[in-house]
Amino acid sequence: MLHDGVLTNNYDLGRKFGPVDEQDTAAQADILIRVLTRPMLWEEARWIRPNEFIWPGVPTRLLVDIPLALGAVDSLLIDQLSIHVSAAPDYLTMQLSRDERDKLSDAIKRLDPIQFSFQPRCRSGCGPWIRNEEDNDTIRTASVMGVINEYLGAIFSAGCIAHADINLGEFWYSVGLESMLAAPTSVGIGFTWPSGSALRSIQLTEISVTTTELGALAAALDIESEISLSMVHIRVGLWRDALQTLRNGLHDPRSVSIRHPIGGEIQNLSSDQVESTFSSQYTEEGTKAGCYAMGRKLDNPLDVST
Repeated sequence: MLHDGVLTNNYDLGRKFGPVDEQDTAAQADILIRVLTRPMLWEEARWIRPNEFIWPGVPTRLLVDIPLALGAVDSLLIDQLSIHVSAAPDYLTMQLSRDERDKLSDAIKRLDPIQFSFQPRCRSGCGPWIRNEEDNDTIRTASVMGVINEYLGAIFSAGCIAHADINLGEFWYSVGLESMLAAPTSVGIGFTWPSGSALRSIQLTEISVTTTELGALAAALDIESEISLSMVHIRVGLWRDALQTLRNGLHDPRSVSIRHPIGGEIQNLSSDQVESTFSSQYTEEGTKAGCYAMGRKLDNPLDVST
């Protein structure tokens, strides 16, 4: 009997899967897919508050071993690879060597997924909340975030992913940080993009980046691409420069959406300025920020001279 947490319900164990006939491989595959694409139930241990430090025991290596095993199956192709994993465990336990990263990339290339999403989840409404920082044993270090960047980079290095969604919203709150503003380094797209990437659309939510990393992403996107940035935090650089970088790097983009930007010079702008630049519809194609990044507007809306 397998218990599976429901993706849209953080408050109970969710569904139960009864045993299926050992000859019914289709039913077995369906159950495994539904279980492995849901949050790990290790998050529930946060409510138990065990005396032992359990996070190194979470099998994060499955994030590597499962794609490798799937990639070893002859002629197996998948359309979508969606990873919804517990936000709590120690990701350092899945640190990869260069050879392991290459093997992971090769496995993904053989599976040839078109869509990819990575969204750490937390259980029970992101609790329990940590009131005393001394009790927080899941604080993220720059090394941990580097491991996540390398893992994501290995997947994108396969070069086959056309549509991607990276959402780290629950990652920050589950680890006891007040928000991603406390992140010690950028995480989410902090890796080298492959040349000749098939990437045509990407949605980034609550990740911490630099303008240089945004520039590398823009250059990696295919012609007529779509990019959506929601609550993205620029920890190094300015949004003015980010808009310029996107404009310079994108190749005849179809759409650019930037909602609720964080960091950079945003804190120095009035609410009216932020609203006018990033929220109000400027033309049928989008906001001032989006239109400028797409090359549809002459002047940078965040340039002090305009």
